[in-house]
Amino acid sequence: MFNIKTLEKFREIETPFYYYDLNILRSTLDVVKKESENSGYKVHYAVKANANPWILKIISSYGFGADCVSWNEIAASIDAGFKPSEIVFAGVGKTDKEIEAALDAEIFCFNCESVPEIEVIEQLASKHNKSARIALRINPYIDAHTHKYITTGIEESKFGINTWEIEDVIRRLSSMKNIRLSGIHFHIGSQITRMSVFKSLCARINELQEWFSSHGIYLEIINVGGGLGIDYENPDKNPLFKEYFSLLNEFIDLIPGQTLHMEPGRSIIGQCGSLIS
Repeated sequence: MFNIKTLEKFREIETPFYYYDLNILRSTLDVVKKESENSGYKVHYAVKANANPWILKIISSYGFGADCVSWNEIAASIDAGFKPSEIVFAGVGKTDKEIEAALDAEIFCFNCESVPEIEVIEQLASKHNKSARIALRINPYIDAHTHKYITTGIEESKFGINTWEIEDVIRRLSSMKNIRLSGIHFHIGSQITRMSVFKSLCARINELQEWFSSHGIYLEIINVGGGLGIDYENPDKNPLFKEYFSLLNEFIDLIPGQTLHMEPGRSIIGQCGSLIS
């Protein structure tokens, strides 16, 4: 894992400290870039996974976007070279000040969890004469089969819009002049290593696509979120990016002109860092 030369350098540094193997990081990013470009998918790195400025600069240099859950993360991403037009803003706790700053920065999209949140964005966008692009985070009722504290796509989850609420949400959006519905967003959990879970998500997305199409609603964006995990018992084998991208290619039925977006975090950064103590 560490060669003798690296271990000798460690002796000179006060512990504890984090060590990042940038060769591993770049190797992982090379795979993600190749697979995403081959598929035509858009990658937004989940900044919550690791917001170290040097790490962010390396990831941004690959042309990826950023997935942020606060204005501080957005600002850090922009400082590291991420384009605002490639940044998505998620999370249930967006403040008015953060929303206004994101509107001013002209980020790509707000991932929205509820009607009250959308109403606030509409009011602030109207106040500043802006148009806000949004994606509805929908709860797909899929068990990620991970720890209960990081499973976010089941029926009792506090996250996202329930499927039975969608029609009412669409009705309300019709009167919001400063909101542009561009897509749907999902995030079913973290540390998912069973590909069957993502296959179930694909099937659910296809069902929802049919509903939107039947109501004359065209969606530009299908955002599958993150969640791809690492097999810590066999870290050199996983995450299986090739298998993951292949599954999405096979099982998601995109409409011509649509773009699939994703928000990997741990799967990109998790294997390159070590805590030295």
